[in-house]
Formats: sequence, structure tokens, C-alpha cells
Amino acid sequence: MDQVMATDGEAQVEEAKEFIEKQRVFEAGTKELFKEDGPYTNGQNLGLLDILTGATLGFYHIQEEIFGAKFLDPQTTPFLFSWVTAINEHPLIKELSPPLDKLVVLLQLFKQSRPISSSD
Repeated sequence: MDQVMATDGEAQVEEAKEFIEKQRVFEAGTKELFKEDGPYTNGQNLGLLDILTGATLGFYHIQEEIFGAKFLDPQTTPFLFSWVTAINEHPLIKELSPPLDKLVVLLQLFKQSRPISSSD
């Protein structure tokens, strides 16, 4: 069992490194495309990329709480962090986002349903 857990822990570390690297690539590409102004610049209209980014990373703080891992770091990806923060503050996003307590329950159920080892 210890070997399986160590292997799973190592796999999680590798997955976290890969996720962070993908965030860096996404941030670099977005900065280049939007010349560091950000795709959400006027404070009123969200674009498709804003919506997709918000749906993917918008609840990072809850994911971090439930899974115990850093999902979005202002030191590693400051542009992406500030962009997601701005998206989360948009009135429409605030209005349409699910209640946080229900999202916490959903993510806890997801976490519990994950297999303990990759050999299952």
C-alpha cells in the first residue's frame, strides 16, 4: 500500500508540474495575443476566452481548499491570476456562479469518487 501511495503521490506531483507549465504557456500566449492588456479590458463585456478561462480557473480557491494543491499562483502566473480575478469580479459572473457551498459539496464528492490507486 505504501508503494502505491508513493507512486500516486509522485504522479500527482508530476501532474501538478505539467498543469503549472500549461498555465505558463497559456499565459505567455495570451499576453502575446492581447499585448499584455488582457482579453477582458473594458470592464463590461466578456469574450468567449474570458468565459472559458473563468469556467476552468474561476473557482481555483475552492479547488485549492478541497484538493490541497495550488491551482493558480500570482507569483507563477501573475497575468493569468489578475485576469481570473477580474473575471470573478464581473457582475454577470457573480450573478450566474453557483452557490459556493454547493460547489464545495460537489468537489468533495468528486474527490471521494477518485480511485485510490492507478492500478484499480
